[in-house]
Amino acid sequence: MKTDGPIHYWRYALRSAGTLNAVSTRTGHPGALVRVGEGFGCLHPWPELGDPGLDELLASLARGEADHPLLVGALECARLDGVARRAGRSLFAGPVPESHWLVREGDDPGFAKSDGFSLAKLKGTPDLARIVAQIDAWGGAGLRVRLDFNESLARGAFLDFWKALGPGRREVVDVVEDPEVWSEEGWMDLREAGVPLAVDRDHTGRLRRGDVLVYKPAHYGFACNRDTRFYVTSSMDHAVGQMWAAAFASVASAGGRNDRLLPCGLLTHRCFENDPFFERLRCDGPRLLPPGGTGLGFDDLLERLPWKRLN
Repeated sequence: MKTDGPIHYWRYALRSAGTLNAVSTRTGHPGALVRVGEGFGCLHPWPELGDPGLDELLASLARGEADHPLLVGALECARLDGVARRAGRSLFAGPVPESHWLVREGDDPGFAKSDGFSLAKLKGTPDLARIVAQIDAWGGAGLRVRLDFNESLARGAFLDFWKALGPGRREVVDVVEDPEVWSEEGWMDLREAGVPLAVDRDHTGRLRRGDVLVYKPAHYGFACNRDTRFYVTSSMDHAVGQMWAAAFASVASAGGRNDRLLPCGLLTHRCFENDPFFERLRCDGPRLLPPGGTGLGFDDLLERLPWKRLN
């Protein structure tokens, strides 16, 4: 993917109170915003999940080699954001779809339920007894749960866990993202056992009929057919990237008429320490609200950043 004109960038570092998934132990999360003309995008790799490092991605972008899905996503975001800003309009096509509650340590299921949430997402770990206790707590409060293991379990381990849950707990589970290390045979065993699979990465290689597709606009490219159910999530990145995912979801929702779109995962700002961008974000229960302004918003904050020329 090529760009017209120079690219500028600004490095950022987000900080989380704890680890954010089963395969990462970091609490510091570097990334970069990119500026192409009047448009802005976000570049936030997760090397633990197979992404190249930030320096490698920026070097590729500087050479004009923007073939990696993260680079394609950042440039597509900047392109569409720039189109909207030049027209003086928001990039949001309508209301942002509702999201699940992303569970952090110490969260109160009763509060989430009273705030309008019907679905909670639990980050799975090999501590399976803890996951069972969380299913009981959140399911007991009247919420269904999504599980996301990031392939942190060995082949066969999730199938044993699923069978041991029993029918009552299994009924509480909405979908399971990447339950164990991927293998064709192992995931087919899970499907045959009735595990409701959601596929987060390598959609073209892993997605099968009946699976749910987890789509991150940060990894641009949409590999599904007309029958595929899906939901949109952020890449747990900067507020600009989070709003790019939210704007994409607002378009995909078609004003709430797209029955293939399930509740999304767009409320990831709670995972990070506040900064001037995150401070602008507001929610109405499970629905993220656009921050105002043109494009993805944050007009004044973006203009004040100390941008550096990349190419």
